[in-house]
This record gives sequence, structure tokens and C-alpha cells, in this order.
Amino acid sequence: MEKLSEKAYSYAEENVLEILKEAFAKVYADGYHDGYKDCKEEIPIDIRSVIEKYVDLGLPSGTLWAAGYETDKNGELLFLTYEKATAYSIPTEEQWKELLDYCRFDFHYSSSGLSFYGVTCIGPNGNTIKFRSEGYMVDAKLVHKNVSYGGGGSVYFWICNKGNGVEKEAVVISSGTNSIKNFGLANVFSGYRLPIRLVKKR
Repeated sequence: MEKLSEKAYSYAEENVLEILKEAFAKVYADGYHDGYKDCKEEIPIDIRSVIEKYVDLGLPSGTLWAAGYETDKNGELLFLTYEKATAYSIPTEEQWKELLDYCRFDFHYSSSGLSFYGVTCIGPNGNTIKFRSEGYMVDAKLVHKNVSYGGGGSVYFWICNKGNGVEKEAVVISSGTNSIKNFGLANVFSGYRLPIRLVKKR
């Protein structure tokens, strides 16, 4: 009678390839499912950050405005020439005018009234975004930036402009009358570097 150990050896020899195949298949499947699970858990975080970056103000066009100015990977404010700004989804004149037509703007100043900090834009649905006074860059010099004393400062950011000249339109919000009429579109030299604000459709 054949010994049990011999039978086992014979069985293993005949079936080892099949057993190894099944084992490797299980390891592969487990690894795939774990990776899929990890990916699934990370995606909502990414999506959430994109959603939080834009604010729905309840505008008729469905346009969403970025919560703040665009920054680089280190979180530093981006100041771009007009040409470089057009690589981003910056607002059109129509989108800016829609804000003026449907939103309320509250001006913010220091307690002394000398420093203009910017404005809060309140949409029809009550959601808000802020346009801070960050100035713009001429060569390496920051111009019209809000300071904590002696004041001043203005809000600047590019909008889309179809003209061919060296001056392009930018939104300019300056201190003064606390009136919406003080929000103009100004022609700014395209080589100056301004902050940018992004928009997208809902």
C-alpha cells in the first residue's frame, strides 16, 4: 500500500502549478481591490477641494467664481501678464457685469478709514466671495497694494479682452465713494502683472 507521504507528494507534484496560479491570482485580485479602495477614498477629497475652490453666487448664467485669487503650488499669489493670464479661465466682461447687476458689494476699510482692504461680493443666494486689495506688479515692484498704515490700495484683476492693442481691460476697484459706480474697467498695459480670478460654468 502506497504511503500517505508518497501520495501527498504525488498530489502536490500534479497540482502545484494550479495551486500557485490560484494563489497568485488571489494576491493580484486583493492588491487590485485594495488599490481601487484607496483611489476611491482619495477621489472625493480631490473633488471636494475643486468644489470648494469655486462659489455659486446664484447668478442667472450659472457662472461660478473662484473663492480667491489664483496661487502657485506654494500658495503664493500669482501675478501674471495678460498673455499668460489668458491660459487660465479668467472672466469675460459680460461675467463681470453680471456681478454688478445681480450682487451687492460691501467695501472694507481699516478702522482709521485710510486703508482700503477690498470688497465682499454677496450673491442673490447669500453666498459671498471677497476681492482683496492686492495691487499689481510693475517689473519687480508691487503697486497699489494695501498697507496697514497710510492706506490706499486697489483691487485689480484681468478679464478677457478681444482687442489687439498693448492695453487690456482689467477690473479696478478703488477706495473712495463706497459706491458701485466706483467699479470700473480700466485699460492696463498688458505687460504689467495682475492677479487673476477664475470662473467656470456650473
